[in-house]
Order: sequence, then C-alpha cells, then structure tokens
Amino acid sequence: MEGPTVVDLIWLLLCDIGGLAVFAGVFVYSRHWLASLGVMQNLAVLAASVLIRWRTIMLVPRVVLRPGEPAARLIDIPDVEARRLSRFLSAVLLAISMLIGFGRYGLSDEDSGAPHIIGLVVAAAVCGLDAWIVIRARGAIEALIRGNRSDGIIAAVRGALARAWVPIGLTLVGGLMLFFVFGLSLGLLSYYHAGVSTLGVLLVLMVLERLTERGRHDTVSVRGPAGIHQLVARSFRRILRILVLLVAAMTLVSIWVEAIDLSPAAAAQATHSAAVAVITLFVAYLAWELVRLAIDRNLQDVPGGPKLPGTADDDEESTPASRLQTLLPMLRAFVGVAVGVVAVLIVLSRLGIDTAPLIAGAGVFGLAVSFGSQSLVRDIISGLFYMWDDAFRVGEYIDTGRLKGTVEALGVRSVKLRHHNGPLHTIPYGQLGSVSNQSRDFATIKFNLRLEPGTDIELVRKTAKQIGLSMQEDSPEVASEVILPLKMQGIAEVADNAVVFRFKFTARPVKPSWIQREYLKRIYRVFAEKGITFASGALTLQTAPARTGAPAAAAQAITDALSAPASAEVAPLRPPAATNVA
Repeated sequence: MEGPTVVDLIWLLLCDIGGLAVFAGVFVYSRHWLASLGVMQNLAVLAASVLIRWRTIMLVPRVVLRPGEPAARLIDIPDVEARRLSRFLSAVLLAISMLIGFGRYGLSDEDSGAPHIIGLVVAAAVCGLDAWIVIRARGAIEALIRGNRSDGIIAAVRGALARAWVPIGLTLVGGLMLFFVFGLSLGLLSYYHAGVSTLGVLLVLMVLERLTERGRHDTVSVRGPAGIHQLVARSFRRILRILVLLVAAMTLVSIWVEAIDLSPAAAAQATHSAAVAVITLFVAYLAWELVRLAIDRNLQDVPGGPKLPGTADDDEESTPASRLQTLLPMLRAFVGVAVGVVAVLIVLSRLGIDTAPLIAGAGVFGLAVSFGSQSLVRDIISGLFYMWDDAFRVGEYIDTGRLKGTVEALGVRSVKLRHHNGPLHTIPYGQLGSVSNQSRDFATIKFNLRLEPGTDIELVRKTAKQIGLSMQEDSPEVASEVILPLKMQGIAEVADNAVVFRFKFTARPVKPSWIQREYLKRIYRVFAEKGITFASGALTLQTAPARTGAPAAAAQAITDALSAPASAEVAPLRPPAATNVA
C-alpha cells in the first residue's frame, strides 16, 4: 500500500490549521458572551490566550505523530507509543501554556512588587517541563532529526545530532533559562522571546521538511513515459521546500527586527530589503528549476552510470547519446552557476553591499588562477574544442591510444571512460590527444575461421553468402542493425593443419558483437549441414618401416642393454685395439 503524497499531507495540515482557526475564532468572538455571564474580562482573555497557545503548539506534535492516522505519520514509531506520546505532550504543553499565561499576567502587574520572582518561578517550572519533554520524547525527536536520508554529509551530520540529542536538548533548556534570567535582569526580554521564537521556527521548518520527505515517491530511474511526471513531481517538491525555507527566513527577519527595537523607518527599510532579497532568491531558484526540468526531460534516455554485470541482458547494448544530450549536462551546470552568481549579486546589492569591488576582486582572482593553473585552463579549453568538434558523446566507445572504453560522463575538465573489464579511467581533456571513435556511423567486423585442409572454397563462399541473406530475411532485429551482410572475404592463411578463412560484415555501431555472435551460431549449424568441417588442430605422426642390417643389430643391442639386470657390473671402458692398415 502506497503512502500519502505531498498533496495529501498538505491537505491534512490545512485541515488542522482550519480547525485551529475555528477554535480560535470561537474563543475570540465569545468574549462578549462570557462578559454577559459575569466572567471577568481579564480572566476570559487569559483563558482564551492559554487555550489558543496550547492548540497552536500541539499542532506540531499532531502533524508528526498522527495517532489516528498511521499512514500519514512522519516518523516510524508504534501506534501505541504514538498515542501515549501524544497524550503526554498534550498534558505537558497545556501546563506550560498555563504557566506562561500566568507568568505574563504576573509580569504585567508592576504594582504587585514581585514580577521578577513570579517570572523566575514560572521560568524554572517551564524549563523543568521542557527537560522532561526532551527525555520522554527522545526517540521521536531523534527520528525527526535523522530524517529519511542515509547517505551524504548532511545525513551524517543529522545522524550525529540525533545521537547527541539529549545533551543538546538539555543544554538548550539550560541556556534558555540563563537567557531569561539575564533578560529579566537587564530588561532585554525581547531578545529572549526572539530566541524562543527562532527555535520554534526551526522546529516547524524541520517538521515541514520531514513532511516533504515523507511524501516522496522517487524511484532510482526516471526513464520512460512515466519519467516526465516523476520529474515534475520532484521539481514541485524542490520548489515547495525552497519556498518554505524562504518564508522561514522572512519570518526570522521580522522576529529579530521587532526584537532589536529599531526606528520605524529603519525597521521598514530592513524588512523591505529582506523581502526583496527573498523574492529574488525565489525567482532565481524557480528559473533554475524550470531550466533543469526542461534539460532533464531530454536526458531521460541517456545511459546513467555503468551497466553492472548481471543487471541486464548481455546482448542489450546501450545506445549512445545524441550531441545535444551530451552537451546538456554541461549547459545545465553553466546555467546553474550563472543563475546563482547573478542572484547573489542582486541580493547583496539590495542589502546595501557594494558589489563593484567584489566583481573586480573576482576578475583579479580569476586572472591569478589562470596563470597559476595553466594545466587546468588547458584542460577546460581542450574540452570545449572536443565538444565543438563532436569528437565523442556519452555512451560511445573511444580509443585514446593509451586507454580505451565507453564514455560514461563528461566533466568540465575531464572525461570518464569505463573499460570493458570494469575499471573507470578519468582522463583530463588536455591529455587525450588523438581520439579514435569506434561508435560512429558503422562498424566493419572481420573474423577468421579455421577449416580443414581440402575444404571446397567455392562452397564456403556460397554458404556464407546464403547465411547473410537468410538472416536478413529471418531476423528483423538483425536486418535493422546490419548494413552489409556476411560474406567471405578470402583465404587469410594456409597453415600446416588448417586453412584460415576470413569473413566480414558491416553493421551499425550499436551492438556489432551481438550480430557477430548471431552469425557464428548460424555458421556453426549450417556448416555442419553442408559438410564443411572445422579444423581440429590434431597432429598426424607417421613412422618409417625398420631396415635390415646394421641398424637392426644396433637396435637389438640397445634393447638388450636396456633389459640387462640392474645388479650387473658395468665393464670398464677400454681403448679400441690397434689395427694394421695395409
């Protein structure tokens, strides 16, 4: 069963916010009715503020835990634990809201003479309840911090924070207590309230980020007809997440502008500059996301990474990318950098920072880098010319003289080649030199077969031609790949025990090895039917008959010597007797 989508989770959140708005509206507009019943105005306002604050704070744990809707739960905890934790947080947060309400009521009563004592007592009680929440809700908070991602630097940092949550949470509680004491003593409680509001915004931001992760349905591959819809959904999630981040940033700006207590003109100027910066960043990111979506739609059929052994049929070979698909990843990176630089310059300019020195410094820095990194500049320029000449594309098999392999990725300064044995070679463009592209236009494959001596050459030629023509008719897949069918080119070599025949065919450079294997299977079967025999490689030894006379006597002597008993003594060698020659 599939979980809810992002739209479903947002709809549930809007329903919760709508219920909170109705709840608040009922209490706000019932003040006159309560006053007519004799309830004190201050008590009615206090009760309304406490209950509305409690329901507002409870909105966060309700969205995370979802006790009655396990499918929409943002963290993985049992249903029983979710219900218990929800009831615990509801009771503790209600107590905290009541304490805060009474504390603010006591602090506003300056004539009582004890506002500081009331504030300290309330702060101590609230911090104690907060520490209880930190310890009791440890598992849920750690799961919320950890998130769904399991790889990358961000995931490692979040995992470390989750493991150290209890000491971090208790430290935050103690720091807030000290912050409140100093703020109460120095009359700077506005900074304390801004700090608490900042922590609340970060908590809400974490919950919303988890909400977008919980609604993810990304797959490893986004290819095929359904890939476009998945790309659009992924872009929508990214835009939604950046919108939430920018709204949170704008909220923090407004909180601290109010806490710093600026003049009305300065506060308005700061808020306006921050708003312009936020809008600029959102527009830049929206433009970048649309450009990336348009580019990714054209890259769905490009081979994505190495083809691992056993993950697909060995006969299926990936089709090389087109020239546009090869250049689009580099264009995407260039557009991303350009949009980011322009957006940052505009934001800095709107915040009152002079960007002219920055641009001049960047120019000087670029000049220094170009002189100090001549090899890097050479690699980048060489890569641009290789792309301009369309020397190779992603998915093509090239030979650089020293290294060869399939082009797997094109970077700014290097190309990655995957060798057919598995190793991945990273070669800077400046070191490529001449490149032989073996995946362009057509490929002529020549191979040899060893046949028995005395094989009818004309029969082999006619049989090979018939095999090529018949496979063009019998197999549409072979016919779509073959440009010139199989034929015998001639005799390549006459060996001692075989006659080497050479065959060749011309095919599209997509999968010539598969075409060759299909031809060899047909050759093996048809040659056997035609009586054409492959060379066995066996060697024939012939011995001459023995001659009479001295050789026979010598052979007999050798046999007698070999059959003599091992215990026989060997006679000493004597010099030959002298003979008189007349």
